[in-house]
Amino acid sequence: MLRRGLCCPLLLLLLLCVAGSAAAGGGWEQIHVRTIQIEYRTHDGHRRAAYVLVPDWYGPDRHPPLPLIISPHGRGVPADDNADRWGDLPATGSFAVVNPEGQGRLFARFSWGYSGQIEDLARMPEIVRHSIPWLRIDASKIYAFGASMGGQESLLLLARHPSLLAGVAAFDPVTDMARRYRDFERLPCNERCERQWGGSSLGRGLRIKAREEIGGTPRNRPRAYARRSPLTFARTIARSGVPLQLWWSRLDRVVNPRDQAAPFARALRRLRPRAPLQTVVGRWPHSAAMHPYSMLIPSLKAFGLFPTRGTTSLHARPLHPLLPWHRAVRDADGRLLAWYRPGAGLGYDRVLRLGWNFIEHRAHNLSLKYAVFDGASLRGIYWQHNPAFLNAAFVDSALAWYPYSGDRRSLATVRTMLNYQLAHGTTPRRWAWPRVPFATACAGEAAYGRCLAGLPRSFYGGIEPDKVGLLGRGYLLFYEQTGERRYLRAALSAADALARHVRAGDATHAPWPFRVDARTGRVLDGANFGGAVIAPVRLFDDLIELRLGNTESYARARELAWNWLMRVQVPRQEWSNFYEDVPYNAASRNQVPPTLTALYLLDSPERDADWREHASSMLRYVRAHFGRGPFAGAWAIDEQRAPGRPGCCSRVGLGSTTSRWAVANAAYYARTGDTAARELAIRSLNYATYFARDNGLVSCCGQRSTNTYWFSDGYADYLRSFNWAMALLPETAPKRQNHLLGSTSVVRTVSYGRNRVAYTTFAGAATEVLRLRFRPTNAAGGTFTAEAAGGGDYVVRIRHEQSRRIVVSG
Repeated sequence: MLRRGLCCPLLLLLLLCVAGSAAAGGGWEQIHVRTIQIEYRTHDGHRRAAYVLVPDWYGPDRHPPLPLIISPHGRGVPADDNADRWGDLPATGSFAVVNPEGQGRLFARFSWGYSGQIEDLARMPEIVRHSIPWLRIDASKIYAFGASMGGQESLLLLARHPSLLAGVAAFDPVTDMARRYRDFERLPCNERCERQWGGSSLGRGLRIKAREEIGGTPRNRPRAYARRSPLTFARTIARSGVPLQLWWSRLDRVVNPRDQAAPFARALRRLRPRAPLQTVVGRWPHSAAMHPYSMLIPSLKAFGLFPTRGTTSLHARPLHPLLPWHRAVRDADGRLLAWYRPGAGLGYDRVLRLGWNFIEHRAHNLSLKYAVFDGASLRGIYWQHNPAFLNAAFVDSALAWYPYSGDRRSLATVRTMLNYQLAHGTTPRRWAWPRVPFATACAGEAAYGRCLAGLPRSFYGGIEPDKVGLLGRGYLLFYEQTGERRYLRAALSAADALARHVRAGDATHAPWPFRVDARTGRVLDGANFGGAVIAPVRLFDDLIELRLGNTESYARARELAWNWLMRVQVPRQEWSNFYEDVPYNAASRNQVPPTLTALYLLDSPERDADWREHASSMLRYVRAHFGRGPFAGAWAIDEQRAPGRPGCCSRVGLGSTTSRWAVANAAYYARTGDTAARELAIRSLNYATYFARDNGLVSCCGQRSTNTYWFSDGYADYLRSFNWAMALLPETAPKRQNHLLGSTSVVRTVSYGRNRVAYTTFAGAATEVLRLRFRPTNAAGGTFTAEAAGGGDYVVRIRHEQSRRIVVSG
């Protein structure tokens, strides 16, 4: 039988920055978007402002090329008001918008398509580049968007500079200036309007403005009006081949579409029936379509400037005040993404690198004596340490991280932890529970074995049998990685003690008490029920499969524990007690045992005929009892609760518990194909990334006044979930990189080349999944399948029956 669950326990399922100096002092913050005010010289030497909108993550240190939209304002509309039309859309679609004040022959806000103004618009890309040197413009993606007079000038820009533009969208545009002059008289004007125009009607006032700006009336200056009319240039526009959108409203009482947009569209189609022209006719007030919550989004989508599905770089306010370190990143449907470069698949990778860099280079082995540290001083705090669970989870994390990264320092770091536990945190040989790991220590003390919650601080000798199972299996896995037999001996000691003390269990007694005096074997504090019983079961499974130790006694103990789980705990859903710093309470409930049990069932469904129903019910139980949110489609998972007491520990849940529940949902999807479980998994994994700060500090539970940074919740029990998730969902792994995502065996060595990955495994019979930037042509030592993952990437699955060394090349 194939060895299962060694490195990743589920892999059998696999067969902004501030503006630069040029714009310093000229910017302010909107939601999602940074607005930068620049100045430029107009065609006649006037100084005018332009307002440049960029995503708020964009800046001197992060500046990929962006599409640029030139957006002239409507008649009489201030340029900054025109900028407000865009809302947060530049961040949604990752583009820049320039909104110039403009300048006609005489007037700034009444330029009406003057040729000098059009030339200024054509210079906008160069003006922006000169004023903001770090803003890189994609010259192949320059567009013009405008409404009313802005639509008129966008069309004239297309007529005079067709090679500049990749597309134009004109909303309720003026296309015939002579007709427009005559229609001014029909414009409604109330008392307030007449006061603004000095007692005259709006129409008469606009005619006066037009005569001054254009130099006369259509009768005596027909060519001047024609030069400002896109209709005059219909043939040039039709032949340009530039995609054009015309939007107009049947309810428009300002610019009559029957005199303007409609005949212009007919002329274009008559001149070139196959011209890339899209017309949209609706019912909205004048210019209202050019609005972020109206028609701008479908217009942007038509040009590929707004995501229709999948990832996008929408940067918002933080998800919650308790998670202030990153702005929320959402997709086009508003669902949460990881905060770091989700389009490149780097969200989980970033969290892993930040976390491991902190543990390897900044923590300085603080976790040997402390469970919690202060984020400012990096000194240990809190009253208790939880080394057994912590070290077991760190083994999982390191054995998943090393194959993915090739980072051997992580293995050395975890070796130090395990060696310290063996030397300072193991019960004496002659005790009733000999040579097993202590679950707790008093913070800062060199020796483990004291400070078990609910007992006097001075009491020495308390253990938790489920932690014996967890770290016993951690020792076994590390033996498989290193070949060092001291870890195997420690694993066998744990299994022997668990087998010796197992009992049948009943409604009030688990197969092992939750807390025991290791010296005598007596139950402590009446703690007969609770804990993660599945942990000893997994240890027994692995040893029996490897034929190590007293397998007969292990099989008997495993059978007793398993029967109790199926007979008592799973049907009754009584998942109580796990945490070392909480006094025993048989009525308390927490999410660790059901989540770990669900992971086991999904890894080994042959153990339980009803695995699907049982795993699903456990995951639903966790969400129902500990779920927080949802936050932008993502469920957070809190830690524990007891009757009559508020839940612990945070309104935003914990990063560790959320990511562990999420990866169990990923396993459920991988086993069953349930797409709802996949969606739950990805959203909650994405949410969990928001607990990690850019400096490598990972909060347990969001921002709070003390006890924010735990080595277990922020690192050991957190990081592993992201590696496990990428193995189960290769689409979440980084694009255009090479990574061994996971194996059903412990991976002992790995090396990466440009088109080559070589590795060795503990087990000769195993399967692996990789995401590669090249298509493999050979897998020496095994067989492979390669599935295209888009963008030149491949998801590769390796199977080998005997060889422990595999070389994948292409």
